[in-house]
Amino acid sequence: MRFNHSALNSPAIAIAVWLTAWTLRPMFADTSYATWIPAVVGVAAVLGTLGVLLNLPRIVTLVGQSLGMALLLLWLGLRQAPTPADPDSPWYQPLYLLGQLGTSVVRNSGTPLPTDAGLVWLLLCILALVVVAIEVLVNLLEQPAWALAPLGVLYGVSALTLPTDLEWPAFAAIALGYSLILVVSTHLPGVNRSQRWFEPSRLAIALVMLLVAVVVTPVLTNLVPLGEKQPWLQTGGNAPIELSDPKITLNENLRRPAEQEVLRYSTDSETPVYLRTVALTRLSTTGAQLTAMQLSTTGLSSAYTAPGRRVDTTVRMLMPSEYLPAPFAVDRFSADGSWAFERNTMSIVATGNNRTEQTAGLEYEVSSTVPEPSREEIEAATAGTNPPGDEALIVPEGLDADVVTLTETVTADATTDGQKALAIQSFLRSEEFAYSLSAPDTAGMDDISDFLLVDRSGYCIHFAAGMITMARLQGIPARMAIGFTPGTRDGDEWVVTTHNMHSWPELYFEDLGWVPFEPTKSVAGPPGYTDPDIEPTSAPTASGSVSPAAPSAPPTIPVEPTDEPTVSPTPSTESSDNANLAGWLLLLGVAVLLALPIASRTVLRQWRLRSGQEPAAMAEGAWREVQALFMDIGLPWSGSSPELAVEELTKHLEPATASQLAVVAGTVQRARYARDGADTADLASLVKDFRRDLLRNQPGDKQAQALLLPSSLLPSRMRVG
Repeated sequence: MRFNHSALNSPAIAIAVWLTAWTLRPMFADTSYATWIPAVVGVAAVLGTLGVLLNLPRIVTLVGQSLGMALLLLWLGLRQAPTPADPDSPWYQPLYLLGQLGTSVVRNSGTPLPTDAGLVWLLLCILALVVVAIEVLVNLLEQPAWALAPLGVLYGVSALTLPTDLEWPAFAAIALGYSLILVVSTHLPGVNRSQRWFEPSRLAIALVMLLVAVVVTPVLTNLVPLGEKQPWLQTGGNAPIELSDPKITLNENLRRPAEQEVLRYSTDSETPVYLRTVALTRLSTTGAQLTAMQLSTTGLSSAYTAPGRRVDTTVRMLMPSEYLPAPFAVDRFSADGSWAFERNTMSIVATGNNRTEQTAGLEYEVSSTVPEPSREEIEAATAGTNPPGDEALIVPEGLDADVVTLTETVTADATTDGQKALAIQSFLRSEEFAYSLSAPDTAGMDDISDFLLVDRSGYCIHFAAGMITMARLQGIPARMAIGFTPGTRDGDEWVVTTHNMHSWPELYFEDLGWVPFEPTKSVAGPPGYTDPDIEPTSAPTASGSVSPAAPSAPPTIPVEPTDEPTVSPTPSTESSDNANLAGWLLLLGVAVLLALPIASRTVLRQWRLRSGQEPAAMAEGAWREVQALFMDIGLPWSGSSPELAVEELTKHLEPATASQLAVVAGTVQRARYARDGADTADLASLVKDFRRDLLRNQPGDKQAQALLLPSSLLPSRMRVG
């Protein structure tokens, strides 16, 4: 094999890296991590292609590619990076902090990883380095076979990190990318590339090799003993954080013989507030459970956009906790220590080395947008169809069928989802149910069936689980929140004790977001829209949504515990959808730039060969098009008359193509000099046929040059060839 410095090498490398990046998909919660990957590798592809077409030195092209990707990464990093606490810090400090936040996510989160801005930016930087490494191997050192090594690094990250084996499409992606690099960057010595069978045969061989590799790999994987995956996780170290079951803490605190103070808080709210710690979305046969958390350290202020009332709270913790108790939903907070938030539930989680003790003696400030819809808005509400998380509608097996019948009976008179929720809550708060701590401390499907159908006695966890189950049966997304009731007033503060620990349901409605309800009848002072003494109206009334709270400053989140500088992330002004749109708009811009020369050249060719011209004008236009075609490909041109020029030009052409040129030249010659002129009716089609066959017989780099950067459009001193 012999190396071929083709204009297609860099695009092939970009495609290979992009394909291999998809092997990382199982490591992330969603595909938004890949939004900017085409832009980063696309910059290298475009600059690499232009470098070849302009005959630039290879090292200059590589430097240009590196600089182009670096500028794009710099722009992406600075627009998402947190603002340093010190205004006099160097310009690169935000990027350093963004990188630290990304590494913190990796250290403190399990797979699938959240698509945190810092983590995604670090991934883009790594992919840019992979592109540079492959460019050096392929185009600088002329060793395309070694491109497998950098591609294998990306594949190995997923293969070693994920606890399960990768599926065969992941291997197929890297194999396809590697094969593409080999096909476009090599050719056999002594073979005339103008032979039409050569390129298809090489492509066919590559596809056969790829197919064999994909088929053989899973067979060998099953035959070769590979041992346990991720053995290092058995020894602790930097394993993902593990959170204790909050229901256990709830049961223990409610059953304490003597209550203990947990925290004190003050608030600007006219009414006391619930302090939420966590929400349980998964409902299994054994009860409500935590789901895998998607922890993030940036973007808190824009993570939850439902309407509500702005509430500022100052909390002084007296007991340790893994979570930061705060009114739902948190917009920003300021607290010492290392913290992250879970995007689906908006829970604030300790992530430092001493995270289980991180809140002991901690005083912090928090601003929240507390849901406060009107009674009319609840009655008119429609169940949400796209809540965060994917388990808010699942009702597990094991539920007594009579619960379904009971739910239908309770909601029979309701005409909207909001009225159904209110009817379920009123039913659970009715005299048919009693509050009792002597009930079982579990809330599995059997327990819920007994609670709703037989015993009708329990405490908050049973009332909450009962309402969640009945709401889901009616198609309303629901989850269980755990935290604290408002407590009792002590001067300017509110005192919260272990006996104030509580669980309640949150239901998801369109335009309202997650709305808390209070079905536990022993709890006093529920919000007005959940007051069972106010009967639902016979028909819901449409009402405008409550205006969301004014934007607030982002949280103060240290990258590490107190020995590190405080980071204040800049609030995001764009949603993830806007970020994705920006990425695609950038790609569209690149595509337009690539298509502009093609479109310009096509329009000019159609104008020269347009029908309806006088024979002399058609002949001149046809000959100018032939000249432009030679310039685009980089072949020498002769300024002689058409018939004399053919003798020089055909030296560079295949016999069949040379015959076509001779016919065109003869027609042009007669149109110029013959007394009777010439018939030019078929001249346009002759030129187009000549162009097609001439391009078909050219090497791939010449075809790319003629297509992407036609020299005939450039000033004479800039023309390639």
